[in-house]
Amino acid sequence: MAAAAAADASAEAAAIARRLASCNGSARERAVRHLLSTFLPASAPHLSASDLLKLWKGLFFCFWHSDKPLYQSSLATRLAAGVSSGPSPAAAAAFFAAYLATLRREWVHIDTHRLDKFYLLNRRFLHHAFLLLAANSFATDLTSQVISILSEKVLLPEADNVAAGSPRGLGYHVAEVFLDELSPVLPVSLQTMEVLLSPFFAVLEKSSDRVMVAKVKSSVFERFLESGKQLLEMAKKGDGVEKGSAEEKIGKVGLLFGFSKRFSDIGAKADTVQANRKVLFGLRDSFVKVEKGLELSGVEIAVPDFKSTEVTGAENGMDLDLVKVENKKKKKKAKKASLVEGETEGAKASKQEKKVKKEKKDKKKKKKVEVVDEGNVVEQSTDATAEEDQQMGDGTEAVTFDETLMSNLQQQFEKAAAEAGMVNGGSSSSALPVSGKAAKKRKRSKSADRLSVSDGDDGSSEGTIVSQDGEKSGKKVRFSMKNNLVWKPHNPLPPQCLRLPPSATPRGSALKKGVLPGPIKETPTPVKKTKPKAKSAKKVLKKPSSAAKRLRKLQNFSA
Repeated sequence: MAAAAAADASAEAAAIARRLASCNGSARERAVRHLLSTFLPASAPHLSASDLLKLWKGLFFCFWHSDKPLYQSSLATRLAAGVSSGPSPAAAAAFFAAYLATLRREWVHIDTHRLDKFYLLNRRFLHHAFLLLAANSFATDLTSQVISILSEKVLLPEADNVAAGSPRGLGYHVAEVFLDELSPVLPVSLQTMEVLLSPFFAVLEKSSDRVMVAKVKSSVFERFLESGKQLLEMAKKGDGVEKGSAEEKIGKVGLLFGFSKRFSDIGAKADTVQANRKVLFGLRDSFVKVEKGLELSGVEIAVPDFKSTEVTGAENGMDLDLVKVENKKKKKKAKKASLVEGETEGAKASKQEKKVKKEKKDKKKKKKVEVVDEGNVVEQSTDATAEEDQQMGDGTEAVTFDETLMSNLQQQFEKAAAEAGMVNGGSSSSALPVSGKAAKKRKRSKSADRLSVSDGDDGSSEGTIVSQDGEKSGKKVRFSMKNNLVWKPHNPLPPQCLRLPPSATPRGSALKKGVLPGPIKETPTPVKKTKPKAKSAKKVLKKPSSAAKRLRKLQNFSA
């Protein structure tokens, strides 16, 4: 009977694997439902390792064909739930081993576009493997079995299975995400942590892969070191540690596990890879400093121990969440109640003070008075500080700007302007001298009025720049469309059929789309005029001819 049941289960597994790799999405979905809900719970004890590998071949291509992030996440969670909710721990461990073997074999065929979703699948399987251990209270036998599968299949595969160019990316990813997926089920006892970390100690001892050693160092042991340092600093300052934080879960292990002694023992072994000793002794020195700091501080840290936690999730294996800490909602309610009760009379008094300050601030806002005279508007700002000074009892009376005072000030200013010669062309601009800035603006406007705005015979236009105040400044800017749109090449244009390098193509506005290049002026290359060399004075004086010389000789003899 057992042999017949095993044969039937093997045949049905092969048929399901074919349906899982179908190109039809609905056929794949029906096969996944049948496999997870009916076939595996009933036939898992009769399936051999080869049957599980056949099933996982189909499941790999089923996940390969899955599109859309939401469906990929849902399918990854449902497949990983076969580990945590298996019919028995032994069957779940066998399912997990077949998954790792298949994923390592097919890792080289995963392209860049599908790599992220397989990273997600790997994270979900690690998480559910730890949920399986937590559901069984981290039994020593089951924990050793699952961790040995992880070590043999991924972290330290056997030498005959590791060929030249064999993929190692799966092991790198497991080392990176190991603590992230283990944290939800922590804390555990130090003996259990020894079993969980055993494959990483073995990597530092036996592995010659430098990348794997570096990943284990940075992603596993240095995280224990950093969290331990942070926990020690918080304990020295007397700050409370948030429950469920990385400092509480991982930092306690970093301080109490005794990593320094363990690294010393591994480094002293004769079989340890020589290149890894430097890493081992560096980690040992770092942990020695932290452990000595804990001893000298006198701080007592409780030894972590496994506590059963509630695991919540949806039915049919849909989205099993991380472990939730009990009484979390009660703590939130207690915090809210304490905040409500914490409002003392002093806090209320501070609120009243803030209101008084706000009212004073509103009183101090500037009031703008517009004085309109002959089309000119001047904004006059008056502070409300005079009223405040009067209220404080300084004895000074606040000046109120009424019509009579304004007219008097205007007449006085016009007299002063007439005496100083500030009238321009008989027209006086009457405005109150509120500040020095206003006078400066008046002078600038007068100087700008003297500048003439004209011209443009050659198609160019001149104008004065208008400042931000609305007044004209004396700076002139010349705009010429002719100079901006004309391209003057130094050489004649090449034929259009000739393909030119980018350096020879015309640049600037001649290449703008929708704008014609304009007239092209071919300027001939200027010919340099050679200046005649100045003749020396000796060359300018002509030598006498031979006949003249004879004539002179005859004249001398006759004399």
